[in-house]
Amino acid sequence: MSVRKRAKAVAKTIFLASGALRVAHRLAARGAVILRYHSVHDRPELYASTIGCDSVHSTSIFARQMELISRRFSPVSMDDVLQFLKDEKSLPPRAIVVSFDDGYKDNAEMAAPILNRLGIPGAFYVLVDSVDRAKAPWYCRLRHMFFTSRSRKWRDPATGAVRELTDSPARDEAFLKLCDVCAKSTALMREELMRDAEISLDPDPFPAESNLMMNWEDVRGLRKSGHIVGSHTMTHPNVAHISLDDARRELGDSKHKLETELGEPVLHFSYPHPTLYPQWNQTTVRVTEELGYSAAVTTTSGAVRANAHPLTLPRTYVPREESEFLWNTERTFLFRPLSSAHT
Repeated sequence: MSVRKRAKAVAKTIFLASGALRVAHRLAARGAVILRYHSVHDRPELYASTIGCDSVHSTSIFARQMELISRRFSPVSMDDVLQFLKDEKSLPPRAIVVSFDDGYKDNAEMAAPILNRLGIPGAFYVLVDSVDRAKAPWYCRLRHMFFTSRSRKWRDPATGAVRELTDSPARDEAFLKLCDVCAKSTALMREELMRDAEISLDPDPFPAESNLMMNWEDVRGLRKSGHIVGSHTMTHPNVAHISLDDARRELGDSKHKLETELGEPVLHFSYPHPTLYPQWNQTTVRVTEELGYSAAVTTTSGAVRANAHPLTLPRTYVPREESEFLWNTERTFLFRPLSSAHT
């Protein structure tokens, strides 16, 4: 860490210890902060080429963060937030929701036991097709292809340009370029793109694909433990960049499958954000409402206030380092989402 970064970290720690943010919270309007996680593992580095290190928190860090939440904040559920938005229930001061996207198996095996021990309710948004077929999400498979590729070149299907895969930054850039194409493609077209990429890239075999995602028994176990289970679409496109019919299928089919497996209504949804902006618009909001979702979360940062639209709720990225985690969480209580509408 540089001297400048170390000085900033020390300053943040001192400011947090002063209690100034807690005073500011008492003056701010009541609301909640929704934290956004994906995966929890003992050794995140083992998942660098599949889930991606940026999406994995170590088990020890996650456990420490949950302990801090249980002591310094007020853990609540997404149902509590929904009732708050309907003016049916008040929220406690410094309300926090812990949420997970995608449906990785570690959510049930590593994260849920920590939440259960501390009495923290979680919200788990499941990528239904990957759970149902025990198949890794397309972006995990694609990341693995680029980062284990034996080929030194790749042709971009969107532009026809040939890209060199000489180092990690070049591979990451190429991976993100193909993600842009896949995120706005139909599921069938996306699989064709994936097959073409696999042939041209000649990657290592994908490791233990069937063990990456939860199964339906895992999902039902989360509900039995009192956690929320919601939809994250069928196949994880950016629903703001696909056709209306495809968006209806992604949101509707996933909701129906979850309700069949759980035997109860599914009211919660999380917008996928694999790449591209925006991740939602007024059309997708209308579709979620028509299909019977009551709440939907985004990746827009900010606190949930009483006047927030329940189908475009903000969530917050979770830093790993403890002082940064506390700083980011504490200050988020004071800010509204950066954007409240997409056309």
